[in-house]
Amino acid sequence: MLGAESLDVKLNYYAMAVAILAECNIETAFEKLQSDHPDMVSSRHTLTPEDTEDMRKIKAEGITWKALGEIYCIPETTAYRRLRHRKEKVS
Repeated sequence: MLGAESLDVKLNYYAMAVAILAECNIETAFEKLQSDHPDMVSSRHTLTPEDTEDMRKIKAEGITWKALGEIYCIPETTAYRRLRHRKEKVS
């Protein structure tokens, strides 16, 4: 019989494998593992306000929209819209 610790370790390995294969962040991978429809889970649901602020700082350093999207496993258009939306809220 498997203990709770053993199941937690397996879940961590599965999440790591999903993150690698789906090319997403680990939070999204855990969400995919726990979802009834894993193909419909996207990184958008796991980005925090802190992530958005970090994205803004990284973009200010001159990184491309494409590279920013790759860092956060989101399309470049999503990164653009997210930061534009954030800028409009601040204004």
